[in-house]
Amino acid sequence: MRRFFLAGILLAALAGPAAAQVRPGPAPGPTPTIPNTNPNQGPAASLPDILGTEDEIASDKRKKAGGGDNIPNEICVIFAPGTDAGVPDGFAGDFKLEPTRNFTMSGLGLRVYLMRVADGANPEQVFERAAADQRPLWVQKNYIYQSSAGDAAAQQYALQQIRADAAAAKANGGSGVKIGLIDSGVDLQHESLRGAHIKGIDVVDGGDVNAETHGTVIASILVGQGPLHGVAPAADLIAVRAFHEVDPKVGAAQSSSFLLSQGIDTAVREGAQVINLSLTGPQDRLVGQMVNEALMHKVSVIAAAGNEGPKAAPAYPAAQDGVIAVTATDAKDHLYKNANRGDYISVAAPGVDILGAKPGGSYDFFSGTSMATGYVTGVAALMMANDHQLTVTQLRKAVEASAVDLGPPSRDPEFGAGRIDAASALEQLP
Repeated sequence: MRRFFLAGILLAALAGPAAAQVRPGPAPGPTPTIPNTNPNQGPAASLPDILGTEDEIASDKRKKAGGGDNIPNEICVIFAPGTDAGVPDGFAGDFKLEPTRNFTMSGLGLRVYLMRVADGANPEQVFERAAADQRPLWVQKNYIYQSSAGDAAAQQYALQQIRADAAAAKANGGSGVKIGLIDSGVDLQHESLRGAHIKGIDVVDGGDVNAETHGTVIASILVGQGPLHGVAPAADLIAVRAFHEVDPKVGAAQSSSFLLSQGIDTAVREGAQVINLSLTGPQDRLVGQMVNEALMHKVSVIAAAGNEGPKAAPAYPAAQDGVIAVTATDAKDHLYKNANRGDYISVAAPGVDILGAKPGGSYDFFSGTSMATGYVTGVAALMMANDHQLTVTQLRKAVEASAVDLGPPSRDPEFGAGRIDAASALEQLP
């Protein structure tokens, strides 16, 4: 099975390979280059370098055979920047597809279309033929992302354990920093969130943001005002609803490749300096490219390591290069029993028995790497507020260098560099 999960509360991730077929075609306009954010490195890569390498194409061919949980009558079609407006329409007409939504990635300018397979057509056959066409850069299925329930128990300890209060005071609560939260809807009227600076955007339905459990919990960890206090209560939160709740009792929510990537793009366009992805799943070419877009915009990306246990495969986008991958620990610095393991894990943070806000003015306890991710994102916001020139690489190194070493000496596949310490992280800054 191939499911993507909000990695929190809620979250256990069913990881598996993503199925996508790449058919690079000639770009109709000049090929853009990736901005080079490191002056010590050579020239930046060109668009074909990141979209059409032999390894990636071969990998996509291998993934394509695996199947997976996707919306059966929808596909994502990605065109090169500068593609003539008539090309997507012509492509859709040739395969009897209906273009329903589209957006343009803010960095490389890739044009992403969501297209629906005609009623009565065989979706798999249409996908096979469409993926072989030379006009798009690639065609992929619209994979399903969703959340699942986690544990609940009994105490609030996280802020004290990571020494967040002292760090928040020193960094003015994260004032002036924009956090992008890509999640389910946030209850903007909850007593712990009413005083926060939150801009809600809904890319699922395009209307008012619904109040949903998972997004509300993570928002309260990030910018809670009291009686539940967040790590960076003065930060500006861009709450992008890219998941729709399917089970309010446990906060289970569902998204797709298209909506998730559009949600990340929206946060980047809104000026987010750090993005919280409390979700996990397999490698997805579209979502992976959108994460790269964020990193190229000098936006730090922090993602959950996953809740599938010690034998699970690496979870994405946490395992993607440049992303800060977060695992979860409890009040005694023990590893969360359901946490993924792997060399991709950067740091640990409190994620077991975490008190969070729920829609309707209530509270509950939750466990999972989703919550842990929120704490790391909050600390990142404090660091950025204290040093406005902090780069993506500098932030990641400071978070890891300041962590409290747990488990075997030095870095390990369970705790990464160790459990975060907000006060020490600020001391690591130049």
